[in-house]
Amino acid sequence: MSDTITRTRRDGGFPATTATAIVPSMAINVIGRFEVTVDQEPQKVVGNLQRLLLALLILRAPQWTSPDVLSEALWPDSSAGAESRLHLHIHRLRARLGTGTIESGPDGYRLDAPHDTVDVWRFERAVGDVLADHFRGRADTELLRRLEDAVQLWVGAPFPGVEHPDVTAERYRLEEMYLLAQETRFAHLLDRGEHEAVLEVLAPVASEHRTRESLQTLWMTALHRAGRRSEAIEVFDAAREALAVLDLEPDRELLAARAMVLEQPAAQRGGTARDAAPSVELDEGEIRRDLAQPGAPELTLRARRRLARVLAMKGRFDEALELFGQIEAQYRARSQEDDEATALGDLAAVVSVTGDLSRALRYLDEAEQLEERTTSTDAFLRLLRALLLTHSGRIEQAAEILREVPRPPDEPVPSSSEPAAQLAAMWWRVRSQVDRRRGATGPAVAAARRAFHLAARREPQLDPGPMLVELASSLRDAGDEECFEWFHRAIQDAHHAGRLPMAACAHAALAKAQLLWGEPENALLHGREALSIARRTGCWGYAGRAAKRIADAAVALSDPMRAAWYYCEALSFYRRVEYPLLPQVRVELEQLVASSCGFLEATSLHGMDRRLPPLQS
Repeated sequence: MSDTITRTRRDGGFPATTATAIVPSMAINVIGRFEVTVDQEPQKVVGNLQRLLLALLILRAPQWTSPDVLSEALWPDSSAGAESRLHLHIHRLRARLGTGTIESGPDGYRLDAPHDTVDVWRFERAVGDVLADHFRGRADTELLRRLEDAVQLWVGAPFPGVEHPDVTAERYRLEEMYLLAQETRFAHLLDRGEHEAVLEVLAPVASEHRTRESLQTLWMTALHRAGRRSEAIEVFDAAREALAVLDLEPDRELLAARAMVLEQPAAQRGGTARDAAPSVELDEGEIRRDLAQPGAPELTLRARRRLARVLAMKGRFDEALELFGQIEAQYRARSQEDDEATALGDLAAVVSVTGDLSRALRYLDEAEQLEERTTSTDAFLRLLRALLLTHSGRIEQAAEILREVPRPPDEPVPSSSEPAAQLAAMWWRVRSQVDRRRGATGPAVAAARRAFHLAARREPQLDPGPMLVELASSLRDAGDEECFEWFHRAIQDAHHAGRLPMAACAHAALAKAQLLWGEPENALLHGREALSIARRTGCWGYAGRAAKRIADAAVALSDPMRAAWYYCEALSFYRRVEYPLLPQVRVELEQLVASSCGFLEATSLHGMDRRLPPLQS
């Protein structure tokens, strides 16, 4: 069977012609083996000289290569009769490949074959295309499928058994492309939360490349997220030993991965129950058992509200919003306006965690239109509005609300109710946020400490997690290294209790601290953790924040491609929920994205299809 083909350019390299030639249907495989298939009949390419000649023609295509250059490569120690011997080997290779595949001309010889006939060319195109889309910010299922298809073309080192400086250099370049594609694939799987699945494909690759620290870091991260701490430490130790053979030390990113593994929550370190934070999982089980018992409708509504709050803290927003919506509808039907306003406040709080602050403020607008609210409910809703205003950068409006809501007493009243304690903790948290964003770091730290102590005294009725992160953030902005202790505590408590949104928030905030303290490698790891959790739970505001931290860390690490991609992702996440960025912040981010897009266009990964310099005679 034969095909009529028109000669075209391969990746912008082949000179366009109008002539056609008749060549057999053919495939040339040089990845992992030397094999030529003609008319569906596979044939081995035997003989070192035939393999080297084919490899050099593939490397040099579509350029012409002079007979002298080929002869020097094939017989470096003997020039006698080289021309006739070269003609003989060209004739044999032509007979194997088919007429018209190896062209002769005044400038020598060249391989002229359709792009899809040579497996190494298909591999380059597939990897180059998918990585280009990856660096432009795509992160969908289709991209992951294409990554998997691309790496499946790799069945071993290209040009096996051929030793020549140019072939060796090309083999190394192709292997770098393969490993970069694999690392990108593994990172996407990790971002999707598929920790166990990624370990099945990551471990075999990483174990073969113990000195490739980026692979070892991904391996440790996957084991860390799967709760397999001891194995992650074993991976680090094995990598350190392999590097020591080369008189090298682990890089900062690998050391940062080890530090993260060692900073596990108490339950994963084998700590006692007394050391652990209250269990949200236990609370959920108890509430569901209460709901299974017959009871008064009002008690059932309160239990459902508690359950919805627990689900929201765990990042199960769809379930939480459905429950809160049902509760609000029942209160509305009964004309219980105070309770309806509270339910709308709950809806606003949950939606705000997803980053949809505009929608959250609309819920608060509706709540505040209701009449005859209690003072406590009114004050709580107004403080919640103030908190959302600080997140959207409207500091003076938040400060005005603080002036209108009475300041809580300096000394807590032992017999005070839970709502009063919650209101006091919220007031001081807003006070800290306002002061911090005004640059008054000293008062911000004092207010954050006050909020945390109020919440901690009422634990587990009140959630101290947000106060922990606020205290750590205020210390960070004050330049106090004590912030790291509080960040680690917040992360440990959040992970142990399964409070995923809080974990994402704490990781992203800690990433900013690591950047301020000149540790971009650690910032990169915490940013990745925050982004992975935020994506899984749908916390798009935190996802935007985390992507921005990763991009900033990449800039500090002189990695412009990674920075470009994550700046684009940050803006995409913010746009997804119409996050109300400050105008100057939005302009700055859009400028970073615009410059990143220009960089990506200028450094298109199709440049990875570059050919090696001409062979030297």
